[in-house]
Amino acid sequence: MAMTVLSAILGLFSPLVIVVGAGPLAMALYLALCQFLVARSAHSAGRTRAVWSSNFVAMIAPVPVAFLAIVVLEKPGVVLAQGVPMLLAGCTGCLAGALAARWAPGTPGAYGENVRAACRIALRVNGGLTILVAAALFFVIAPIVAKDTSPEAKPAHGLMVIAVFHLLLAGFSLWRTRSAVMPVASGVFGLVFGLFLLFLASVFAHPGPSVQPAVIALYACAASDLLTGCSATAVAIVGRGEPAAVGI
Repeated sequence: MAMTVLSAILGLFSPLVIVVGAGPLAMALYLALCQFLVARSAHSAGRTRAVWSSNFVAMIAPVPVAFLAIVVLEKPGVVLAQGVPMLLAGCTGCLAGALAARWAPGTPGAYGENVRAACRIALRVNGGLTILVAAALFFVIAPIVAKDTSPEAKPAHGLMVIAVFHLLLAGFSLWRTRSAVMPVASGVFGLVFGLFLLFLASVFAHPGPSVQPAVIALYACAASDLLTGCSATAVAIVGRGEPAAVGI
């Protein structure tokens, strides 16, 4: 419990790194170092994976909370310029620190087993987040865009097509959990979808207030795709060459 509280406190200080002007890279390095030290301490003490996961979640939780605050309080331009880089830097830093701690020399457990465990976790998280993005496109964003009657209104059918592609990617990711091997394609498609949703958010961000909730949701979906794409690509590259465990 003490390490979880410490992780949460360290995570709360992470947005301040950007506030003082240090930039997203400094925030990523700060969280990577903090997560590495906390995770190594948990491994050295022989704590379970559940404890390690709670420490990870506690440290990373303030980052999406700060991002949501920016999405709600600021304009779309500020979200794109400040919120998205902060979210990517924070989550990438935590992920890098955790992976470095798990695969560093002296970490309990075999390297290959850690790689397969990371692949299974990343595939399940990626599949779940991708399904959530598809649901948001189907049931939140597309209906709002379809009701827009302003002169700058855009068609909504393209959003439905993108949602279908997200469901296909989610199904592929969840199916691959059986082999516990992260395909690079999952990360590449996640990055492509994220960049495309960022482009759509900029296209739909016209002065009309009726579609502003859709624009905010598009930014959030784009950030989710970029995060899953970055994490999947990182895990796939690190785990290349590791054979899948039989019977998984």
